[in-house]
Amino acid sequence: MMPHVGRRGLVVLFLAVFIAMMGFGIVLPVLQFYARNVGATPFQIGLLATSYACMQFLFAPLWGAASDRIGRKPIFALGLLGYAVSFTMFGLSHQVWELFLARILGGILSAATLPTAMAYVADTTGEEHRGGAMGMMGAAMGLGFTIGPGIGGILGHRQLALPFFIGAGLALLTLLLSWGALPEPARRASPPHRPSRLEAGRLALGGPLAFFYVVTLVGAFALAGLEATYALFAQDRLHLSAAGGAGAIGVVFVAVGLVQAAILGGLVGRLINRWGEDRLVQAGLLVAAVGYLLIMSTHDLATLALYAALAGAGHSLMRPSVASLISKRTPAGQGLSIGIMDSFDSMGRIVGPAWGGAVYHAGISLPYLSAALALLVTAGVSLLTATRGLPLQVH
Repeated sequence: MMPHVGRRGLVVLFLAVFIAMMGFGIVLPVLQFYARNVGATPFQIGLLATSYACMQFLFAPLWGAASDRIGRKPIFALGLLGYAVSFTMFGLSHQVWELFLARILGGILSAATLPTAMAYVADTTGEEHRGGAMGMMGAAMGLGFTIGPGIGGILGHRQLALPFFIGAGLALLTLLLSWGALPEPARRASPPHRPSRLEAGRLALGGPLAFFYVVTLVGAFALAGLEATYALFAQDRLHLSAAGGAGAIGVVFVAVGLVQAAILGGLVGRLINRWGEDRLVQAGLLVAAVGYLLIMSTHDLATLALYAALAGAGHSLMRPSVASLISKRTPAGQGLSIGIMDSFDSMGRIVGPAWGGAVYHAGISLPYLSAALALLVTAGVSLLTATRGLPLQVH
């Protein structure tokens, strides 16, 4: 049974993550169209996502470690402020360099948000409840992505910059909610010394958890390549205008978000308890790979939404399973350990958009083919190693 502060904190955190991700989701259907209208090429649009992820890669472990030292609440609030400022700057941009400035600043500050939220969950739950709680946080994200893009598609149909200002307002609303109602969790026992950057790298790359950091990287690479090109793919494959494309992508995100919310909110916790995190990771890799392969064959909005939802289902099995497993193996320094996981996630988001934008010119299906191959290779390594009894699984 979780303590009262833990239950209250998780409810408030669920609402805060939901509103924040809804604000983030509102901008997704229009971001690529807005950047294209400003004058960005597909490669530059990919680099916009890469620059954002690069800053998150560098700063997520730092913010995570800072939340271990000074508390979850102020670092979480700082990340929300970063969303508000960067969205406003992006919506006011009229040149490509201004877009990059907004995304870089947003990447630096928003890197504080999700690692701190996940660390908060780890602080306030026991191991038997942690997988389900991680899934609920994922469900909050999924619901935000369900509602946000639908709203963004409608708003973007009217004016492409409008969703950025609405997203900024929602980030500020979340900041006020979390600052006023989110209790600071009790500190867990601190490690005897604060790890250096080198020690943090050893923590990530050494021991039986190393493979699961690689899974995080590969999953992020695949998903980021999709996110960097899906709007262009829909516009080019389905022959849509920018306004029509924004609405279509809103529909796709609603489908993906509904599937993710159903899996993360009501299913993944029970599956973790029954089958274990490692098996769910393997299943997620395979399901996501199939989704990406099917996306290549789509020629209408309905199948695009269906196949994207299938890929999203695979990622919904992977992400909370990896987070739950890593948090269970790190009883102290939750912010640092999950920050390192987010750093690997950001590493995938650095390479994925740049790769997706670059190969899109050679063939609009290539980002999804390469994503599927990366996922299948990772799944194959996991299955082969588990069959041979090597220590990929963590007990």
